[in-house]
Amino acid sequence: MSPFKLLQPALWLFLLTTAVAGYIFSMIAWSSFELSVSDLYGYLFAFDSNSVEHQLLATLRAPRALASFLIGANLAIAGAIMQNLTHNPLSSPTILGINAGAACFITAASIGVIGLAQLPTTVNALLGGTLSGVLVMLLGGFFSTRSHPLKIILAGIAINALFVGLTRTSVILADDSAYGVSWLAGSVAYIGWREWQSLWPISLVGCALAIYSIRGLNMLTLGDEVAKGLGLNIQLTRIIACISALLLTTVSVAVAGPIAFIGLLAPHIAKILVGNNFIFLLPACALLGGSFLIWADGFSRAIVFPAETPVGVMTALIGSPYFIALSLRSRLSHAL
Repeated sequence: MSPFKLLQPALWLFLLTTAVAGYIFSMIAWSSFELSVSDLYGYLFAFDSNSVEHQLLATLRAPRALASFLIGANLAIAGAIMQNLTHNPLSSPTILGINAGAACFITAASIGVIGLAQLPTTVNALLGGTLSGVLVMLLGGFFSTRSHPLKIILAGIAINALFVGLTRTSVILADDSAYGVSWLAGSVAYIGWREWQSLWPISLVGCALAIYSIRGLNMLTLGDEVAKGLGLNIQLTRIIACISALLLTTVSVAVAGPIAFIGLLAPHIAKILVGNNFIFLLPACALLGGSFLIWADGFSRAIVFPAETPVGVMTALIGSPYFIALSLRSRLSHAL
């Protein structure tokens, strides 16, 4: 038995332990009321409705921690799918322009655009993210069996720039009111059970489609010609996988706003740990992405405590240097 196989049980145990520890940390860290592990234990196994600590954990911290983990997992899985479909290691969910599209539609609704102002924020984000994603797929030739990786990237850059420009225009027209939209910087501070109820069903559908696509995604790593020779319907696989990534990213943006770099970082680390087989890659991405966001949320509260710092700021501070290093490494490898 190889050392790598011997390491697998310890690796998965470490990933699970990191996720559980992140949940505990997120539940009790940096609160206006002093919380302890014993309070968390009591909330989970001996809930007392008369306890302020238990009520705080139940109404504020629990939905926030669960949603943070699920959003991180969603973005990481979507990132792994997009890197596979575009054959580009720098790809992430933002390549579809979903973040920019969601932000554009919500800021447009905030200035009273007819047809959007009457809709809930979540619906606006879903519509904007879906529209931008579809535009990128169409312009980038995503449904073509001979699509080029560069086309989808260029289309993503163009559509993202378009929606960012429209969002800034909406912010200017709305004066300062649009800056109050917390999701614009990527935040989980105001997530409650209502947001959780809108998050998990769509996430479940997206994850189910991702699992269904595992065989096709593994075959696509061999190249389009080889996958086609093995009998894979490349176009159908791309459509299903793309819908999965679109759903996972869109619902996450709808609830928490544009949180960057998780879809880039988690898949890269997961590939180092478990390889490129999507049977192992997807659960590893889910655990890493969820753990990353839940830990980042906990630490983001400490920056200007007791005020809230959007978790998107924390992920950007961590992810930006990694993205720069990855870009430089990619350029060096091409130069050699």
